[in-house]
Amino acid sequence: MAISVLGIAGGTRTKGNSEILLDKALRGASDAGGDTIKISLLDRAISSCICPQSEDCLLTGICTVQDDMQSIYSDIRSSDLIFIAFPIAFRSVPAQTKQLFDRTQAIWVSKYLLHEHIRNKNIGKGFIISTADTDNSREFDGAIQSTRSWLATIDFKEEERLLISKVSQPNDVYSNKNALKTAYQTGFRLVKNSS
Repeated sequence: MAISVLGIAGGTRTKGNSEILLDKALRGASDAGGDTIKISLLDRAISSCICPQSEDCLLTGICTVQDDMQSIYSDIRSSDLIFIAFPIAFRSVPAQTKQLFDRTQAIWVSKYLLHEHIRNKNIGKGFIISTADTDNSREFDGAIQSTRSWLATIDFKEEERLLISKVSQPNDVYSNKNALKTAYQTGFRLVKNSS
């Protein structure tokens, strides 16, 4: 059975620098024989988490908000690899990416409060791809910490990361041939090593 790869574009602009790298990684994964799915959070309707008010998921582990997150829950649970890409926003993830993280509260409840198995697969592997417009060595710290926490909640573990600084204008990353090559090779290798 082919390795399933979920690519999540969490950027603030369509086909931005982080998404360009994600596309390269997914191409590598596909060329290695993986089945790839890509979602762009900009194209999805994801409401805010209302669990603290409604307490719906706190009782059942099921989110009752009917929006595009319902299909994303299914994609998360059925994937072997998750590639998530985003630019840095105030030393953290962009709003739409944080919204995704918050809406997996239902999975957190299922796992930690209700003690349910949330996946019928082994621990998945995660590939974090991020871009920033500065070259500050601490710029990525907050985003990496929150993304690793999110991955752990959904039964994934960070396996690889690609952090690229000094890209701010659209398509800047195309001038970084090493970053493009690394994204492709990492996607390819993760599928091959998971087969």
